[in-house]
Formats: sequence, structure tokens, C-alpha cells
Amino acid sequence: MGAQFFQFLHRFIYILFFSLILFLVGLNVFMSRGYSTISQETPQYFNIITLFLAIAFSLIIFLCRKHIIRLIEKLPPFATVITLLGVSVVLQTVVIRELSVTPSWDFGAVVNSAKLFVESGEMSEYFSLYPNNILLACILALIGNIFTPELLTFQVFNVIVITLSQYLIYRIATKVAGAPVGIVSLLVSVLFFPYIFFAPIVYTDTISLIFLLLPLHILVDKNVDFRGNFFIVSAASILFSFGMLLKGSLVIFVIAFGIVLFLYQKKWKKLYFIIPLLILLVVKSLFNSAIYHYGILDKAMVEEKSMPVTHWIVMGQNKNKLGKYAEDDVVWTKELLTKYPRETVSQIHYQELKNRISEKGIKGNIAFNIEKIGHTWTDGTYYSLNKLRRIPDHPEHFTQLTTHTTGNLIQGYARIQHLMLLIGLLLFLRLKNKDSFTTFSMLSVIGFFLFFIMWETRSRYLVSLTPLLIIVSCMGYLKGLGIETLLYKKSKIK
Repeated sequence: MGAQFFQFLHRFIYILFFSLILFLVGLNVFMSRGYSTISQETPQYFNIITLFLAIAFSLIIFLCRKHIIRLIEKLPPFATVITLLGVSVVLQTVVIRELSVTPSWDFGAVVNSAKLFVESGEMSEYFSLYPNNILLACILALIGNIFTPELLTFQVFNVIVITLSQYLIYRIATKVAGAPVGIVSLLVSVLFFPYIFFAPIVYTDTISLIFLLLPLHILVDKNVDFRGNFFIVSAASILFSFGMLLKGSLVIFVIAFGIVLFLYQKKWKKLYFIIPLLILLVVKSLFNSAIYHYGILDKAMVEEKSMPVTHWIVMGQNKNKLGKYAEDDVVWTKELLTKYPRETVSQIHYQELKNRISEKGIKGNIAFNIEKIGHTWTDGTYYSLNKLRRIPDHPEHFTQLTTHTTGNLIQGYARIQHLMLLIGLLLFLRLKNKDSFTTFSMLSVIGFFLFFIMWETRSRYLVSLTPLLIIVSCMGYLKGLGIETLLYKKSKIK
């Protein structure tokens, strides 16, 4: 009975993931939101041409996968990895030099607050409203205190995090599918649109990558399963927990990790599933206590002014903004907090949430969610160009990048890459893998999809998930019958 139950859970996860990816691929066939993020009209035939090219490139890679693998195996692993990482640093450096921006929005609040804290020991009142961003501010303040609290210092840190994340993508992909898949995953990550164009933007989207990849790196063993050692599980849980403190949506990784432990651990060790949840509570409690104890934030002010969780849920149903950030909702919540206790504000939010859902009706809610999902999952730029157009240091460079022929090529590159990534996920499903890493990846994708139906959303929020998309997609293209012996050769880099 127990074996049948777990078999059912595996099948259910697989079917749900298959249905989700099929839906997202279909949605991306008809939708493309890259141009709309920078207030431009999508050119005629752009979607059709890029779709045709993405399918053509995907077919070529899949049909020629044996030749690609043989070619990669002839390359010296160490030199190849170092070269690709060097290319990544160069690309990011060029983008920082040519497309850097004056920090604004939340990015500006965090960076400027870190500098303020280093210079005066005070933290901006911004964190009384949005305490969810305090961990990143503390990390940047620590770096600024060691070196210098200037934007360039923080951008160098961002480049280090992105580049290290790319190396970890290579290491994890090598563990789960062999050296050739590892090299291809690294190549994809080096050329990945958001990793290049988010280099000047020091924010949780890119910094969060390390809090997914480090725990995965220590968890995955040579058999593609998660290690069951108590101390390794606990260490990974701590890293996942700090990821959640950095960016709330990463709670999905904590939950996915707990489910995987329940599914794959033997006998009484299935109780390990509770470790990630308990450690999350402990880490969050200790971190908050430290923040208040050392006077970084004022507890009474945070409890009085910070946005309730319900704020983002009700904003996620804003019809005019299609569930994206809405300034009118922010003003409304701030006004409510000046008049009522937080519990009352949450109740008002719940009532407004019911109203917004009921007002749309069944057809309206379906149409609304399709558009909302489209804006989240069909933007190959991952909202990076929108952030780079905000107070650019060199406006002429951004204009040249995003207009006329160059703009079409950039947008085409982003869309083709994004489509190929999703097609790779479909190809991966033919393998029907049942290891811990695969199940964790599928649960994470499902979790992000469901979370951002409910929550306020942006396409850039998916950046945290992209390492899993890259690795699994590359496995879909290159892994298959007849070549496993090639794919599971391990890299010479230890």
C-alpha cells in the first residue's frame, strides 16, 4: 500500500509537470512580452519568425546530440570551463560599463541604505515598510564596510555571485547528467540573457541564485539522489532558509526539499521532511531577533508599518495591472495601516480579494490569469531591459540597444533562447527520471507557477528558478537512449 501511494505521488507530479510545461510552451507560441516590458510594440511576424527559428535550432541540437557530445568530450574540461567563465565576466563587465543605471526603485533603496548604514550606522525607513529586503541590505553593508560602499563594489559582488552560480550550474549538471551536459549547461548559462543584462542591477533576483545552487551542490550525490546525512540535510536547509529570507518566493525550494525528503528517504528517515521547515522557522526567528536586538530595525515600527502578506495577494488580483505591481494598491495599503491595526487591514484585504475575484466572473478570471501568466512566463528578457532603461548613465547606449535592427535582434535572441529552454523541458519528459534532483526540479517549477498565480508577479521573479530550467532543459536535449555511457562520464575537474 505504501509503495503504491508513493508511486501515485511520483506519477501525479510527473503528469502535473507535463501538463504545465505543455501549457507554457503553447502560451509562448502565441504570446511574447519582451517588447511590452519597455513599452514597445511587437513587430509584425516577430513571434512567427522567432518561433520557427527556435524550433529549427531545437531540432538541430536534438538530432545532432551525439555529435555534440563527442565534440565536447574532445575539449579539455578545465580550460573549457575557465574560458567560458572568463567570457561570462567579460560580458557582464561590458554591460556594467555601457548600461549601468542610477539606482532607483527597490534596487536603489537597498543599495543606498547599505551605503547609509556603513557611513552612519542608520538604516533607511524603507525597511519598516519592506523588511523582506533587509538581508540583502545587511550583506551589501558588510561588503561595503570591508571594501567601499560604492555601487561599483556592489556590482562586482553581483558579477562574482552570477559567475559562481554559473560554475555551480556546471558542477551540478555534471553530477546529475555527466560532463558534456555540464559543459553545455555552463555555455547556456554564460549566454543566458538575464544573467548578462542583470549584472548592473544588484538585487535579490541574481543574489538569490547562490541560495539555490549551494545547497543543491552539497546535496546531490554521484547517484543523482540527495544525500541523507542529517548534517548535510541540515546545512542545506539552513542555506535554503537564508534564501527565503532574501527573497520570499524561495520558500518554494524549502517546501520542495521537504517533499523530496519524504518521498526518497527510507523508513523512519522520512521524518527528515520536517527538518527544512523547522530550520526555516528557527533561522527566521533568530535573524529577526538579531536585527531587532542590534537596532538595525525598530520592531515596533516594523509591526506598525510593514505591509501585511495579504497586500501582495490582493495586488496579485489587480485587474488594471494584470497582477503586477500597482502603485494605487501600495498607497491604499499605507493609508489603511495609518487607520487600522494590521489584523484589520488583513481582513479588509481579504474582502477586497473576494470582491476582485467575484467581479471578474469565471470567464474574466480565466482571461485575467492567462494574461498574468503570459506576462510572467513569456518574457525572454526577464524584465531586465525594463530595469536598464531607468535612469541609465548612458541613455544613448540603451536607445541603440533597444531600437531598430539591434533592438529586434536583442529581443529575438531573448525569445528564441526562452522558447528553446521550454522545448528542452518538454524533451526532458521523455526520460521519465525518478531521482531526487528531477523531482525537486519539477516540484520547484510547479510551485513557482502556482505561487505567482496567487502572488503579485513579474517575469524577473523567475530568475531564481532559471538554474533548474537550464540544467533540466539541457538534459532534455542531450540525454537519451544509447548515449548514457558517454553522458555519465565524470568531469576531470574535482
